Amino acid sequence: MSGVLFHEQTARQRIAALADPGSFVELLPPPERITSPYLAQLGIPVSFDDGIVIGHAKIGGKKVYLAAQVGQFVGGAVGEIHGAKLTGLFKAAARDKTPCILLVESGGVRLHEGSAGEIAIAETMRAIFECRALKVPTIAVIATDIGAYGGIGILSTCCDYRVMTEHGRLGISGPIVIEKWMGKKAYNSADRALVWKTSGGKTKYLLGDADALVHDAPEAVRDAIAKFIGKSRAVSLGSVKARQKELEKRLKKFGTTNDPNAVWKGMGVRNVEAASLASGPEFAALAKRGK
Repeated sequence: MSGVLFHEQTARQRIAALADPGSFVELLPPPERITSPYLAQLGIPVSFDDGIVIGHAKIGGKKVYLAAQVGQFVGGAVGEIHGAKLTGLFKAAARDKTPCILLVESGGVRLHEGSAGEIAIAETMRAIFECRALKVPTIAVIATDIGAYGGIGILSTCCDYRVMTEHGRLGISGPIVIEKWMGKKAYNSADRALVWKTSGGKTKYLLGDADALVHDAPEAVRDAIAKFIGKSRAVSLGSVKARQKELEKRLKKFGTTNDPNAVWKGMGVRNVEAASLASGPEFAALAKRGK
């Protein structure tokens, strides 16, 4: 295991670390100068990749389409151009029957672009389900502090598989949004332990929302991706109903609790303190999922 931490890398560094050497070809790169038509009008600096890097590469010799969101640019938020690049990538994956991987780092829709961002999320979801209907594997990797929230959180759960690290966070609303609407007493967004116990990788793996929980290292993420790029999950009315029943059971079991430790205990974690200190893979080995 190298000393490089995946969550500290830039979007392009993550792609370079995951792809076979020299295999990545970027589509619509910065020299194309395709930028947001809205940010400039508001006097906000633009980015020449609009906060997302897309292209194709090989992982273990197998061709994949690959996207990495740039959290350093408006929190990786999705606008019209950002979303169009993402939608197009999944459509290309469906057309070519090639696995598609999204390295997620986004708080959701770019508020500056309103409906354009929301529409982009919806279009990307449709493209993901086009892939799934054709049994083309789709994988979301959630491995940074910015996490996957809002529309991107929903989009991530539409993929066949989710790979997470302890640094990853997944949810509909971010901690600050929850605190704003529920109050600091109900949810303190500054309480890091609380935030990670409610939306972090360990909890999401425990609840079955993540399919792999790995070390915060490029090679660990790459190995997890390699296990999923040859697999897909069928989407059917039966599978949707089965998932709905699982969520109903979860709501009935934990819907009234405001203590994340109680959720861990309810899911079979006997020693919460020890589990909190365990690495992601150690935790995964101890976890009793779906109980």
